Amino acid sequence: MNKKLIFIVFLTVIGTGCASNNRLYDWGQYEQTLFVFYHDPAQKEQALKDYLAFVQEHEGDPRLAPGLYAEAGTFLLEQGDVEGAVGFYRMEYDRWPESQPMLGALITNLEAQ
Repeated sequence: MNKKLIFIVFLTVIGTGCASNNRLYDWGQYEQTLFVFYHDPAQKEQALKDYLAFVQEHEGDPRLAPGLYAEAGTFLLEQGDVEGAVGFYRMEYDRWPESQPMLGALITNLEAQ
């Protein structure tokens, strides 16, 4: 009897663990945006607007994935918007301490220009 109960509890725990779809981070439409950004010039501008809107909309969300602010900054930098890029780099810098050495240097260099 005791073994049956343990087996049922084990299956229940395994079943609920597999059924869970809680992700640690929210990536939004990041992969699709990258594909469009580099492979479909006709829709590049709209994909970038959608991506930037997603990142700005989820600015304080702790589930926003690491690197998304920096990626948004890089998209803007490639388009010549240095001020916007620095803003996103600062958000990444503040949110993810691991990125501070690299982004600190990048921000300093961009502001010096």
